[in-house]
Amino acid sequence: MSPFPRLFVSKLSSKFVPLFEEVRRRRLFRVVILYVLVGLAALEGAGNLGSALNFPGWTNTLVALVVLAGFPIAILVGWFFDFTTSGFVRTGPAATAVPAPIRTERAAQAAAYPTVREPTDRKSIAVLPFVDMSPDGSQEYFGDGIAEEIINALTRIEDLRVLARTSSFAFKGREEQVQEIGAQLGVGCLVEGSVRTVGDQVRITAQLIDCEHGYHLWSERYDREMSDVFAIQDEVARAIVETLKAKLGTGESIVRPGTANLEAYTLYLQGRSHWNRRTANELEKGIELFRKAIAIDDRYGLAWAGLADSYSILGWYRHLSSIEAYTKTVSAASSAVAVDDSLAEPHTSLAYARFMYGWDWTGAEEGFRAALERNPDYAVARHWFGEFLVAMGRFDEALEQLDTAHALDPLSSTIGFGVGWVRYFLGDYRAAIRSYEQTLEQDPEFVLAPWFLGPALVQAGEPERAIDVCESWIPRVRRKNGLTALLAFAQARAGRRDDALSTLARLEKLPLGKEVAPDHLALVYIGLGDLDRAFESLNVALRQRSWYLVFLNVDPAFEPLRTDPRFGRLVSEVGLDDVPGPATA
Repeated sequence: MSPFPRLFVSKLSSKFVPLFEEVRRRRLFRVVILYVLVGLAALEGAGNLGSALNFPGWTNTLVALVVLAGFPIAILVGWFFDFTTSGFVRTGPAATAVPAPIRTERAAQAAAYPTVREPTDRKSIAVLPFVDMSPDGSQEYFGDGIAEEIINALTRIEDLRVLARTSSFAFKGREEQVQEIGAQLGVGCLVEGSVRTVGDQVRITAQLIDCEHGYHLWSERYDREMSDVFAIQDEVARAIVETLKAKLGTGESIVRPGTANLEAYTLYLQGRSHWNRRTANELEKGIELFRKAIAIDDRYGLAWAGLADSYSILGWYRHLSSIEAYTKTVSAASSAVAVDDSLAEPHTSLAYARFMYGWDWTGAEEGFRAALERNPDYAVARHWFGEFLVAMGRFDEALEQLDTAHALDPLSSTIGFGVGWVRYFLGDYRAAIRSYEQTLEQDPEFVLAPWFLGPALVQAGEPERAIDVCESWIPRVRRKNGLTALLAFAQARAGRRDDALSTLARLEKLPLGKEVAPDHLALVYIGLGDLDRAFESLNVALRQRSWYLVFLNVDPAFEPLRTDPRFGRLVSEVGLDDVPGPATA
């Protein structure tokens, strides 16, 4: 096809497709068909009745004129009103705010150009968050939930590589061409769509797109009642899965509803929306919503899993003590497994709690492997399993798990820093720094960055840069004392002993274990060469079961302590006797 006709068709479709979509939305085709059928019946009836009763000949002409005159009136009524189960209701306006205009353009292209070719990469796909087109913009969590259900369904298709949520959702609200998104994510196909709710009515659109050429492979629209949300979810996901299965030649998929209760499901989606923001405040909000969902349906495994995930991360953030994080995570995760053993998420949380807080190495590894048996494409399980393998000194296996996690979720900052963390423990500090800096380029506001980058810079012989990193981040974080301890450590290693002592003095005034972690203070004492006080702080950390002690035998920051007999006893208390020390670059 030459460029001119293609351009003409494109411009023509850009003008008429919106009108066509509005006509479809107001269901005028149904009005026209119904009116034509009624009109023909009226004409036929008038003719038969006129012949039987000897009406004058102009009677048929009058009926025909009335039918014709009524046609524009029917169109006007059909434009402004719709007939529903509740009677005639006024048709509401279309959404005026479009969070991602480029997606509206793609939807128009889908109507103008049907399926035209197969995707170039048949084994990789990303599901973008569904845009909230509701008039009040209150259904963002619902659109995200629909997208996540589709991701979960697609991961069950054999030999199909499905990107994890974090990377797919990194494009939320961004206007980028499908080719650019596909290139950044390294996938051949995208699924995207929108949700719109008005009252108890919901409309969902979904489309499957070939990233290389931008062609739509499949597109559909669903109009349902909100109370039918589970059927919507199943129908949308199954339709896409079945289309992909036909095109990609993969196995069957099954959408597994976690609850039959709409209210519990809504609370769960809202809870996950808060959980995905990963700040302490948002996690606390998520916990309350998960609890409410469980109160409605205590056999809702995903809600129990969300609760377990939240407690586990709050422990990592040190907003919960290790003992409290362990108890709450294990309780919630065990409840999830009890009601739905097929879920990978609670097995992952259970394994992570046993690793970080319970120091049960055998139980942790069994849990991670159980999670990956249930979902090999669960990036979080591979990431956390990689951290476990690092602590066990099994670096090659750790890199394999983290590389796989990174392939599944290439834009996840947490996983990106996890890859660099393995390099740090291996003693390849330059490679670790490069990995951290690459991740920071894509996510400059990643709040955990200084915790990874600072120690790597110190070990690489650049403590002044580490000081700059800490000083630039301390004003930007909510809990500053841990980073302040890292700053003092860097100051000590930079030879700025007076500055380090001054910073340490501020920390020593705070309650140990509540405001400042004992292992953080130990790091400062190591930098200052005060090994006795370093061991005192580490023994307090041992009594409090500080989670960072699981890395005691592999973190190069503890190198000055390794020849001291007290270190061996400490390692033995944690249960790491057989774990090798850090490698050298």
